[in-house]
Amino acid sequence: MKSDDLSENPIDAIAFEWVARLDRAPLSSREDATLKAWLAQDIRHRGAFTRARTIWLSAGRVAAFQGTALPAEPPASAPLSRRAFSRFALAAGLAAAAVIPGKPAEASRIYQARSGLLHVQEPLCGDLILDQETVLRVRRGPGAPCLDLLRGQAHLTARKAPVRLNMDGLSIDLPDGASLIAHACGAESDALVLGGHILTRCAGEKERRVLHRRDWIRYEHNRISLSVLSDDDLERVTAWSRGLLEFQSVNVTDAIRQINRYNTQKIVLKNPACANRRISGIFSLSDPVIFARILSEIFGTKTLIAPTEISLL
Repeated sequence: MKSDDLSENPIDAIAFEWVARLDRAPLSSREDATLKAWLAQDIRHRGAFTRARTIWLSAGRVAAFQGTALPAEPPASAPLSRRAFSRFALAAGLAAAAVIPGKPAEASRIYQARSGLLHVQEPLCGDLILDQETVLRVRRGPGAPCLDLLRGQAHLTARKAPVRLNMDGLSIDLPDGASLIAHACGAESDALVLGGHILTRCAGEKERRVLHRRDWIRYEHNRISLSVLSDDDLERVTAWSRGLLEFQSVNVTDAIRQINRYNTQKIVLKNPACANRRISGIFSLSDPVIFARILSEIFGTKTLIAPTEISLL
């Protein structure tokens, strides 16, 4: 699977740096002028900034963009300030290293899983597995590494040092060796402990709570819920991080939709008689051809395989 580090693109790196900078505090007049000059210089800058802003807003970080707007029309030629030019040159030169300046003594890296699962080994944070379409920011400063899950779900195992994970309304501290799966979608966040223990604090709370293996915490629209999963349920909901999907009497249309999320070769169900059938089992999320052939055998349909489409007739 393709591993997509947004920092490999210097334009995306700069755009996310500006987004993160706006999230921390309002820009000074000089910084605001620098940002506008950078946006006006190239339409690709505007596109990258818009994408970064959309991702950040989807995580509920509305405050990041108060009072900041794209220029209505970029001037024909807008000279970059020395600071903006230096910023662009630095990002281009360090694209392979993927270091994005943040506040003093802090660097950050943005990851997005665009083509299936993304496996990341962060020397200071631990082992990460990002689900399809997940966006994660890793910040490294003088203290413990800090992760911001902007959207999607991630499997995290802390290695060598404690790690802090932030989502909208939910903050989690992982001691060395602890592991979890976290999910963020707008104003909804949740975390499931897989190993060790974690410390959590929800928005508006003063005290932290300790959670252990199989504990599941959910924060949704200022409401907090806690539950404990069985070992079987734990295996099922974490299957994606092992490259699998486990279905238990799932509508075949929904199962196909989940498999298609991870693959460019899409399965298309063209036999209406099968639309309401159900399927159970454990399947590879990265092999749509095998999944389609299994469905074909179960339902007695024909399979037509093309480079970008697998039709069930």
